[in-house]
Amino acid sequence: MILARQKAMLATVAVASLIIIVTTLAYIAAADRVGREHLAPEISRTFADLLQVEMSQQADEMTLRSLLQRITQHYQISEAGLYNEQGQRVIHSYSELTTPALPAALQALTPSTTTSSDSRQRPPQWRYLLRYPLTSHDDLGNTRVFTLLIISELSLPRFFFLDTLTTTLFVVSLSALMIFLLYLSIRRWQRSPYQQLLYDIHQLADAEEGNSDQITTSDPDIQPLVQALNDLFWLRDQRNLHLRNAHSQAESARLRATRLSTETRQMNENLAKEVSVRRGIEVQLKNTKTLLDGILNAMPSAIFAVDQQLRIVQCNQQAGDWLKSDRQQLVGHHLLQRIPELKQQQLFSQDAISEPEKVERLHFSSLADGIIGDLLIYPTPEQQAHLVVRIDDVTLRQRMEEMMVQTEKMMSVGGLAAGMAHEINNPLGAMLQNTQNIRRRLTPGLNANQQAAAALQLSMEDIERYIEKREIFRFLDHIQNAGERAAQIIASMLQFARNDHLQKRHINIRELIETTLTIAASDVGLRHTAVATDIQDNLPQVYCVPSEIEQVLLNLLKNAHQALEHFQHQKKTNAAADTLPSWHPRIDLKVWRDNDYLCIAVMDNGPGIAPEEIPHIFEPFYTTKEVGKGTGLGLSVSYFIITAHHQGKLSYQLRHPHGSEFRLCLPV
Repeated sequence: MILARQKAMLATVAVASLIIIVTTLAYIAAADRVGREHLAPEISRTFADLLQVEMSQQADEMTLRSLLQRITQHYQISEAGLYNEQGQRVIHSYSELTTPALPAALQALTPSTTTSSDSRQRPPQWRYLLRYPLTSHDDLGNTRVFTLLIISELSLPRFFFLDTLTTTLFVVSLSALMIFLLYLSIRRWQRSPYQQLLYDIHQLADAEEGNSDQITTSDPDIQPLVQALNDLFWLRDQRNLHLRNAHSQAESARLRATRLSTETRQMNENLAKEVSVRRGIEVQLKNTKTLLDGILNAMPSAIFAVDQQLRIVQCNQQAGDWLKSDRQQLVGHHLLQRIPELKQQQLFSQDAISEPEKVERLHFSSLADGIIGDLLIYPTPEQQAHLVVRIDDVTLRQRMEEMMVQTEKMMSVGGLAAGMAHEINNPLGAMLQNTQNIRRRLTPGLNANQQAAAALQLSMEDIERYIEKREIFRFLDHIQNAGERAAQIIASMLQFARNDHLQKRHINIRELIETTLTIAASDVGLRHTAVATDIQDNLPQVYCVPSEIEQVLLNLLKNAHQALEHFQHQKKTNAAADTLPSWHPRIDLKVWRDNDYLCIAVMDNGPGIAPEEIPHIFEPFYTTKEVGKGTGLGLSVSYFIITAHHQGKLSYQLRHPHGSEFRLCLPV
């Protein structure tokens, strides 16, 4: 913080500096005005008179030029020129620091270049007429008139500024010394009364309390401050008096508060005991409520507690999830409005429900994405909750029951196929055995055959030629091939129908593919569809249940054939849709190894599956076929066999430009 004397000194220094600056500038301006208005014209006229004197004495050109050069060496003359009667410049001189401005002829001068110095934009030019006598007598008729032009330099010389600066610095130094002495004097004069005042304050502060002495001063400048200090000391005495009184009162209040605190402590101890008991009860109630809520929310059933108007009083988390709302926000809603399917039941129209009521297999489209559930309603003795409604989701159980029924049907069909295979296998074995016997009876090399032919007077060579002529052995070959093929089909059917889903074993995938294709070839439809195989060499064996993998492959081949058959039927019935005239139904079966998996792809060139149906193809009971032609269990059972039984992967993808590809991967 700047003191008052320091502020005064700063103001004094600022005023003195301003005065010195203004004085110096005024001095420079006056010198410039004197040089411009008085010295420049007089010096130019003086130099013109000197030149006129020399010309009156008929000085030669060299003398005049020398004189003109000496003139331009003056600090206020920058340039000079002498012109003859024709206006041509005969002598010219200028200083070294000046750029020549005079023209070579007077006619080149503009009208604004006069002998006056009115213009501030350019250095003034002075014009003088000089006479040069042709004879020794000054006869006006024998003289020549010359014109002298002089350009003055009006700026002040450097030595002027140097002298001015030196003088100014001296004045500033002297002024600073005087101001410093003045500052010391003012400081001493100003501190003297305040030091006396400080001494009086210390004396009064050290005096005993209750002393009525006051500070006195004869300085009118600090008289208000002295009066304010006297008031403060008086207020201090009064405050100390009040503090002593308040201290005595506070001491008595402290004793009384100590007595009350003892009584309050006893009351607080009693309250703390009661609060701890209540807190324990609250914790138990909270734990009980949390336990009940956890039990209700953990149940997979939707539970609603409703009043007599069927408004929801409380529900669990499963109910909120199925209704796609927060369970707290469901409180107060009408149950029949949130679940309209309950209106169709006559249970809630009764006046009172005295015992539990149960309804099974109801379809609730308003819950989740549609479920099949069992409804259970039972009354409660509480007044707030009149009824409790519980809905159990049995959708999966119903689907599993249907799958079990379908599985039983498949098992029955498998058992029937096994029985039929055994029944067919006996006459088929006899047929193959008799075919072999016929071949032996017609062989020429056997003695029994030759003896029988000789007894009938027949030649074995003629019989052999007859057989070859009639191609009897070719027919026997056809019979034997057909029988062996039928036997292989029956063996594959027995292997497929065998219940060995719990008996996994290592099997060659090539043999498994060939067995599956053999079974598929017995189907009349697949017999007319080209099936191309691409099996990679050196494939490892797969640990699986062969019959289940055969079941999956047969299902995929059957679906591919049905898609091709439907697509071919559309092409025949709709000529406009025949965009592929060279199209032929085809199924490709490819087997390769992909890292730790052995992958089998069943591909066809049919229409493919619509993109919106792809996410649902592995769902149970989802089918795109007509009613009676599909149950929607084939792909779901196949997916279950591959993923659950064999820890593999089953996926679908569209082929370009059209067609489908099912890819199953089994771990190696």
